[in-house]
Amino acid sequence: KMKKKLLILFITFFIAMTLSAEEELFSLSAGISSGIPVYGAGSSTRYDKALPGNTRAIFGTVVSVNLNLIKQLTLFAGNDNVFDLCWNSTEYVHKMHFSFPLGIKIYPGLGGFDIGLAYTLGFRFDYTNTTEFSEKKEFTSWGNGLKVLVEYNFAHEGKSKYYPTIGGYWNLMPRGNNSFDNLIVLYISANF
Repeated sequence: KMKKKLLILFITFFIAMTLSAEEELFSLSAGISSGIPVYGAGSSTRYDKALPGNTRAIFGTVVSVNLNLIKQLTLFAGNDNVFDLCWNSTEYVHKMHFSFPLGIKIYPGLGGFDIGLAYTLGFRFDYTNTTEFSEKKEFTSWGNGLKVLVEYNFAHEGKSKYYPTIGGYWNLMPRGNNSFDNLIVLYISANF
């Protein structure tokens, strides 16, 4: 009986928030990113040391579906990918991070500035081939992480919903065996 009352209260609250929203209820953001992955202890660091004199590229994507309940509050779910590719003429160590955040953004009244916090579920795929380590493909354990973000959404206070967003985030991701990856990422995204 109590669960039924809570469900009715939640649905009523959701409908009231939806009707009072000053902007579109749903929006989409998609963009590109780059950053600095800081790896925890484990096999990842062994592979890095086995590849001296390398070329490195770090790039990624960010995508989120936003539920704009009120002007000061947005709930979001999405997908963040970071590709850390390292190679020389014959060897390579590639690490691909995949995470799925679910969180909240709060606009404190400073234009399009917002801060956010999200729960992230994700894993890393390592693809390596060095003289010290033969070709190897491995997945880390799925981890339950934390994402903290700061961004400026020009579309939030702008005259067009298509203005871009610039931002950055820190994602702490457990990778199993008491190892954590820290992803520090900057991004620019388009709003739709």
